[in-house]
Amino acid sequence: MANNKRDYYEVLGISKSASPDDIKKAFRKLAMQYHPDKNKEAGAEAKFKEINEAYEVLSDEHKKQMYDQYGHAGVNEGAQGFGGQGGGFEDIFSQMFGGGGSGGGGFEDIFSQMFGGGQRRTQKPKDSKSFSGDINARINISFIESVIGVTKTIKYKIKKTCDVCGGTGASKEPGSIKTCPYCNGKGYVVTQQRTMMGIMQSEQVCSHCHGTGKIITKPCPKCGGHGFLEAEETLSIVIEPGIRHGETIKYSGKGNVTKNGAGSLFIQISVQQSPIFQRNGNEIHAKALVDPLTAIAGGKIKIPTPYGVKEVDLKPNTANNEKVTIPGFGIKNLSKRVLGKANGDLILTVVYAAPKKYSKEEIEKIKELNQQPNKDVENYIKLIEKELK
Repeated sequence: MANNKRDYYEVLGISKSASPDDIKKAFRKLAMQYHPDKNKEAGAEAKFKEINEAYEVLSDEHKKQMYDQYGHAGVNEGAQGFGGQGGGFEDIFSQMFGGGGSGGGGFEDIFSQMFGGGQRRTQKPKDSKSFSGDINARINISFIESVIGVTKTIKYKIKKTCDVCGGTGASKEPGSIKTCPYCNGKGYVVTQQRTMMGIMQSEQVCSHCHGTGKIITKPCPKCGGHGFLEAEETLSIVIEPGIRHGETIKYSGKGNVTKNGAGSLFIQISVQQSPIFQRNGNEIHAKALVDPLTAIAGGKIKIPTPYGVKEVDLKPNTANNEKVTIPGFGIKNLSKRVLGKANGDLILTVVYAAPKKYSKEEIEKIKELNQQPNKDVENYIKLIEKELK
């Protein structure tokens, strides 16, 4: 069998004294000339494989040495894994022509092979023409909308299996799909690497058919070879009161339409932060800014709630930073999202505002009221005096 093969140096058109750079240059030139995607002449594919085989041997120092000493017998097919299964060419050719590479090899593969078995198969990717039935989307809502609930109308795109080609991406004409010549329909190619443990072999996804084992020669006229068509959908999203940031709403049957039916649409809720309110469970916290005299004397004040501004009575002698609870004005637990009380409370922190400007007469009245000593102030002065002794 090996005796029928041409001399590898003759195949690449170089001499035995050719340098590694000369070998690579010769290979690049011939590979571009005879690659089946570029050269449709009869015999181009066979010539291309012959060039590949020659380069795999002459670009490897050890294989080249064995070939120079024993000829084809030193690098027989069984020992080196030729016949379209070699990995070195696939990686180099992909880099030269922008194919993206079939991946694999390197230290990580070798390490895995040495300690996890002698052979490693890379998981095949899904067919580029297939797609998941499920769709993930996100909706941004305000804090107030998350508390009181809201209905949002969204537009989104779904994919549907092409009704002409059935998702294959190929025309109905005979010969529109052929077996990938690079992996012989397997969807992967075998790569070999020499390590201290010997020759390690792994399987990499074929970079030409992307793991499908098939190549389309005549694309479907309706979907252009994609295997699917796009359509725009409109849907009303009902967001219940009390929904939390990060929660997901599922709509079955509203996703992509595949051969196995329609998938689901998953809507993740993103609640924007509020400059006024903060949520803690089913409680809502906020601050109530009040005039100091009103806090001391008591009276009606206006407070913020997620349901609008509300007027409440503030008891006399309310201290700065004192907490005031407004029952039932937190999260309305209509959907029982939060354990505990049906409705949450609004917790307000009373914050003294800057005093308003008073007339001289008003200030004199305040001074009269201020004649009574403040026990907290007196006790604090005593503490200071004790510390300074």
